[in-house]
Amino acid sequence: MKWLWEHKKYKAWSSTSHSDLLFIEGKPGSGKSTITKYFKDNLLKREPLAKEAIVASFFYSHREGEAQTNHSNMLRSILYDVLHQNETFFFHFQSVYRNMLPHGEWPYDSLKEILLSFKKHPAKEQLYLIVDAMDESGDKDRDDIIRLLHQLCHEGKGCTCIVKIFVSTRPITELHHDSTEVENVIKMQDENTADIIKFTDSFLGELELDHECYDRTKGYIVREAQGVFIWVYLIEKELREYHRTGFSNNEIYEFLQSLPTELDSFYGRILSKLEENAQRDIAVGVRIYELVLFAYRPLRISEIQQALAIPDDINANYLPSDSSFKDRIIGAIKRRIVHCGGNLLEMKGLCDSLKNSVVLFG
Repeated sequence: MKWLWEHKKYKAWSSTSHSDLLFIEGKPGSGKSTITKYFKDNLLKREPLAKEAIVASFFYSHREGEAQTNHSNMLRSILYDVLHQNETFFFHFQSVYRNMLPHGEWPYDSLKEILLSFKKHPAKEQLYLIVDAMDESGDKDRDDIIRLLHQLCHEGKGCTCIVKIFVSTRPITELHHDSTEVENVIKMQDENTADIIKFTDSFLGELELDHECYDRTKGYIVREAQGVFIWVYLIEKELREYHRTGFSNNEIYEFLQSLPTELDSFYGRILSKLEENAQRDIAVGVRIYELVLFAYRPLRISEIQQALAIPDDINANYLPSDSSFKDRIIGAIKRRIVHCGGNLLEMKGLCDSLKNSVVLFG
């Protein structure tokens, strides 16, 4: 991902002394959110001006429901981040704040006006606004929000505030609207081949392939990936599982060719394999997915372990004894999650407070 800092469009965006907009566009699974997180985590180290700047961010997400797809919520979050870091920006909120009824809802149009007014902040400031997964935002008003971001970066009279906006998204029609065409668009599938090659080399090197089979397998994976990193990740899991059974060069290549080349079909394959498990495993798998998909926040592995120890057929008065609950705890919980949940679940450390959490992959 280090290629980002040297990309000509990134350098054009970051080095100019005026406001500007950069879009990271890519297919599902191409690594847009990964590179957005990488950018955010390393911004202060890579960009000297960012050390004194205000950095505000928002991440759209279907998984989190209305709260994370609503454009008003995005604006509120961005405005809060800015105000929290620099209270002098309250100047822009005052007129709306005074006219609001106690505990009233901030009007969508007023939120837009406040954000646009930042361009003419009395003191010279630099802002970085980071918006991830624009394609997961609500369809209603998405075009309006993209126009707003353009307006915010449009130079006008009396602009003292430099605003750099970094947006990631799948291809969306609103991005290429005639009046909102963006010059600085980086397409992930055109840029992440080197990362895919490096990752492919890292796991193929452990599969004991001879030189010819190694080159043929690597070439096939890189070619068929078409910039979709998640597909390569799923291929790795399948090949490692197949490798444990023993194979000839022809067999592993034929097995590789039998795997779907489209993500939707690959996900369908994983689910079909899970349906072939024993009924006991299917029941546990369904409960794990329910816990992961419907929890208010990502659950730790230990929390899933304890939740699975609670019987299905309980009533409101159920009070397990310490010994009965302990007897129901699954010891090898990580192996159980992998076996019953398949490669659609990922165990990862999201942050210090949610280390070793289980999330839906991708």
